[in-house]
Amino acid sequence: MKYLKMLTLLSVVLFLLQTCKSADIKGYADITKKRQDSLAFELCKIYGLDQGIRKSPGMPNKWDFMLPIDSINFFKILDFTKTHGFPNKKILGQENYSHECVQASAIAILLHTPHILVNNKEYLDVFIEETNKETLKKETLALILDKYYAIRRDEFGNRRHLYGSQFGKPCKKYRRQSDSVRAVIGLAPLPDSLFVKCKSK
Repeated sequence: MKYLKMLTLLSVVLFLLQTCKSADIKGYADITKKRQDSLAFELCKIYGLDQGIRKSPGMPNKWDFMLPIDSINFFKILDFTKTHGFPNKKILGQENYSHECVQASAIAILLHTPHILVNNKEYLDVFIEETNKETLKKETLALILDKYYAIRRDEFGNRRHLYGSQFGKPCKKYRRQSDSVRAVIGLAPLPDSLFVKCKSK
């Protein structure tokens, strides 16, 4: 009888421990889901502001509004990245990350503000660190930075591509500069085949 009582007591204790453990796991999962949803909502608001003004038909002088909004959004993405890391499936959850406004938000904002990264090393370093953590691909960062040069031309009308991204191949005469900027973000020099001969006079 004594042993039966002890076994019963032990069973109760084990049951309570298991119940508490299950509750803790469920509670942690709920907290994690709420946090992921909150971060996803934050990104969607940023993306909505970015796309909303660009897709507003007939809005007068929208470029006057767009540039300040782009700047505000850049610093929101910068702060998000500093605090949580570059947006990815791990911190946002698979379901949230599948939505366009979550997955595309940071990239879209950075593609609209590459000049801020090119002209501010301290901000660029934040995203280079994310490439080291493998939350942001180096090739994606190269694409963002190349956007800055792709819309600029030299005195002969050549576009100033440097990174060899989807925006285009760099001129052979910019080989040294291309090697330098790619090295900064941890990319190897481009092979000769990815350079093109450009106008020089």
